[in-house]
Amino acid sequence: MPNKWQLRSKESFSKSFLGLCLGDSLVARLLVNRGVHNEELLQYYVSTENVKFSSPFEIPEMDKAFHRVKTAIEKNEKILIYGDYDVDGTSSVALLYRAFAMIDVEVSFYVPSRLHEGYGLNNAAIKKIREEMKVDLMITCDCGISNYNEVEYAHSLGLDVIVTDHHSIPLNPPPSIANCNPKTLAETHPLHYLPGVGVAFKLAEALISEYCADLDLRASRINSLLDLVAVGIVADLAPLKSENRVLCIRGLEVLSRTKKPGLQKLLNISGSNDNANTEHIGFGIAPRINAAGRLSDAMAAVRLMITDDYAEAEELCDFLDSENTSRQELCDKIQESALSKLAEEGRFDFEKSIVIGDASWHHGVIGIVASRLVEKFHLPVFIMSIEEAICKGSVRGIDIGDLDIFAEMQAIQVKENIFLKYGGHKLAAGFSIAKEDFQRFLDVCKAHFRKRLAGCDVTKVMKVDSALFLEENNEKLLSRIELLSPFGIDHPQPVFVSGPLKIKSYKLMGKERKHLKLFLSPIETKSENHKPSQIGILRKPNGANFNRTYEAVLWNRAEEFILDLPRLENNLYIAYTPKINDFMNEKAIQLEIKDWKAAESVEPDVVERVSPLSLSPSVQLRG
Repeated sequence: MPNKWQLRSKESFSKSFLGLCLGDSLVARLLVNRGVHNEELLQYYVSTENVKFSSPFEIPEMDKAFHRVKTAIEKNEKILIYGDYDVDGTSSVALLYRAFAMIDVEVSFYVPSRLHEGYGLNNAAIKKIREEMKVDLMITCDCGISNYNEVEYAHSLGLDVIVTDHHSIPLNPPPSIANCNPKTLAETHPLHYLPGVGVAFKLAEALISEYCADLDLRASRINSLLDLVAVGIVADLAPLKSENRVLCIRGLEVLSRTKKPGLQKLLNISGSNDNANTEHIGFGIAPRINAAGRLSDAMAAVRLMITDDYAEAEELCDFLDSENTSRQELCDKIQESALSKLAEEGRFDFEKSIVIGDASWHHGVIGIVASRLVEKFHLPVFIMSIEEAICKGSVRGIDIGDLDIFAEMQAIQVKENIFLKYGGHKLAAGFSIAKEDFQRFLDVCKAHFRKRLAGCDVTKVMKVDSALFLEENNEKLLSRIELLSPFGIDHPQPVFVSGPLKIKSYKLMGKERKHLKLFLSPIETKSENHKPSQIGILRKPNGANFNRTYEAVLWNRAEEFILDLPRLENNLYIAYTPKINDFMNEKAIQLEIKDWKAAESVEPDVVERVSPLSLSPSVQLRG
């Protein structure tokens, strides 16, 4: 199904707002496109060094958590940190472990096995923690908010529980000593979008502030934890808005000069030299940390992040790298199997969801496969690993209207009472059902989404920031874009449209030849009134060089593009993000193609500039 191209926004901006955006209309355009249109919001994007962090105690019940931990310290009680096995969970555990060490409090930690225990709290672990490890206080990280029964069981054993979590709050929250969850705050609150590691950081901030009297040392210790915060924020796909954004910016600065051996090793293996960025985390650090939890033991990931021993860090990093390679191979195999299964089922055009499962699929990686299926089909995906007695599933939703995948699962549960466990967010969730309910779940789930999305256009929308002359892609443009980095969820990299273009040549890339490198040049329109297919984008700018060649890359869609070539000759329009390609210490501009169309298929409004993209001559770019 072809993507629909759509301008992010046609909203105009005032001269005063332009002034606040350093006089740069491109910066102003990109910010307005992302919903930033006033000075209060602008502080998180321009001059962020002036932003002050919110108090930890703005999170409801953080005061209860703080005082219970303080009592435990004073009474010399045993404290244990219990975390989820993904990057957000393990970085949260590592952060709190290091924070307690900074105030000379010895604690232990526990991360459940994804394979044998599953997500969240479980009674067997709780019994062991209380009766064998003699723990008095357990602090959860990135989990617990959906574990009413388990928290109740813990309290029956005399084990107090503090929940720090950020997942959607269920109808019956657990009876914990404190439930510290930023989702209880209004969406406009700066802390609403904190991931699990952000909540853990706020608790750590409160404790270090209480027990470290020296103000400079206190600030230094709190600041030193921000590299772990950045890793968790980016890896968990938390929105890069409000305070999350500032935490990430400062965290990347700390990560670039981190003294933690484990993070140093991960950065090295991820190809980072001096300046860590979100791509180093998203494509290098996060998959390796996640691999341990997906395939074996996430405790290894925590140990990597808390160790101060370089030899141990190297050994653990090598282990995670090896696990990640295995994870990649497993994902490819399951994806191929899933696509074959869908092909065997025949047409599912009338369906509004994909619900599949198989006994041979490893449940540790099915979430990744679910994301790939969403990318391909743009439908909600429920994918399950069928085990001996239960089916463990991962869910990925689509960003369409008010669709909230967790809320839809709540509605299914109220009506069918089919989930043994479930929890998650608007766009991602996990669940388990009894094996004998597999077919019923397929029928129930598909029926639910057929009704829920009836009449809805589920075509994937490619959001475009502006039309751009191909000749405008230069180092100055990229410097201006860089002012708004880092990019991520809710603050995506800019996407521009250019055309018509000529394909001068192309070549396949990659081991499996799934990628494409193209060499493109602009085509001069015959006159100002010449409008190919009534579009007429981009007439000749001053000084345009139509003989110049521009390098572009297309990932994972080479075959699809080549099949489309007959339609695209001298007729190509691309939606793309301009980047700097640093290869063998040689830097060059490269256009990363997100999508393409022939002229007759391009939506007219996306090739019209909503506002100028000029830069005031008096502006001095930072950095």
